[in-house]
Amino acid sequence: MQTIKFQNMREKRQELFNVDNYTFNKFMFDSGERNVYSNVNLSIFVDDYCNADCDFCVAQLRFENRGQMYKKSKIDSLEEYMVRLDQVFKRIRPLNPSISITGGEPTWSDKLPFILDLINEYGFRKRTLTTNGSGLLRMSPSGNGLIINDIINNEFQHLNISKVHYDEEINQKIMKYQKGYTSNEDLRKIILFSKANNLRPRMSCLLLQSGIHTLEDMIKYMEFYQNLGIDNVIFRELMDFDKERMINHEKVAFCRQNKVYLNNLWKQIDTDSRFTKIKNILGYYYYVEIYKYQNVDMCSESANLVKLYEQKAVHNDIVFEMVFHPNGNLNGSWVDNEDILLKYNKN
Repeated sequence: MQTIKFQNMREKRQELFNVDNYTFNKFMFDSGERNVYSNVNLSIFVDDYCNADCDFCVAQLRFENRGQMYKKSKIDSLEEYMVRLDQVFKRIRPLNPSISITGGEPTWSDKLPFILDLINEYGFRKRTLTTNGSGLLRMSPSGNGLIINDIINNEFQHLNISKVHYDEEINQKIMKYQKGYTSNEDLRKIILFSKANNLRPRMSCLLLQSGIHTLEDMIKYMEFYQNLGIDNVIFRELMDFDKERMINHEKVAFCRQNKVYLNNLWKQIDTDSRFTKIKNILGYYYYVEIYKYQNVDMCSESANLVKLYEQKAVHNDIVFEMVFHPNGNLNGSWVDNEDILLKYNKN
């Protein structure tokens, strides 16, 4: 990850990416020795189940971008799953990865509290959980109160909460919750409780033509959640993907119709005195610009799944990120049968 204090890299950012700007550690996986990014992140994909049905679902797009159906095999037994996760943690602990919990919707999985406990036992550094917020206030199978208590008790530092709009009706229409929903009033409680317990909440908003799509929309979103206690927001552009390989034509059509280009919004921000530039970050398939708006740290990110696979093909000896999948495989890919680093072979 290359961080530069606002050099002009927007238009030529993919040309400017240089793997030599990264540092790596050699590590022996079952699949052989690889160079692992020194600031590598381990994402734990808890489950593919989600209580929402978003047409822009990133988890599904990652699979369908490879021409594969989004249906993950999984270890059904909690005991077996935790034994395997412990094995993987033991192997990769020397790499000192940051940890991200994701899905699906992780707060609806009964495995989550036990995963959180194990992460804390291993003392992993920076810990983040991403959620639509809907299961944070449900009772935990751990017996320790609410799910959010499990997150706090296991010393997570960051909580990413996804909502595409501050208006409840618009948000529900786009995200299509099948069960469970966290209202803005519930979010106020979650935000205040989190901040009081050293867990920093961040609102995550995907830019969509049918939702937040103008600079003034972004400002209203930030001001709304700032009033609820939020000081950290990320706006994301819909990922670019391989449209020829996509299987779900309904999702392709939705993404085409709803694409909002951050380049256009960034150009407006350039001339808007309400924003203070902080820095920009160039990754191997993503680009980020960070600003300050009032008391809010505003992050804005674009990503390209096609570029991701181009970079992986050019630098096939490098592991930029690790993903633990529900089937017990540890991969260098978000697709559970690609770039397998530690394959799970059930005894």
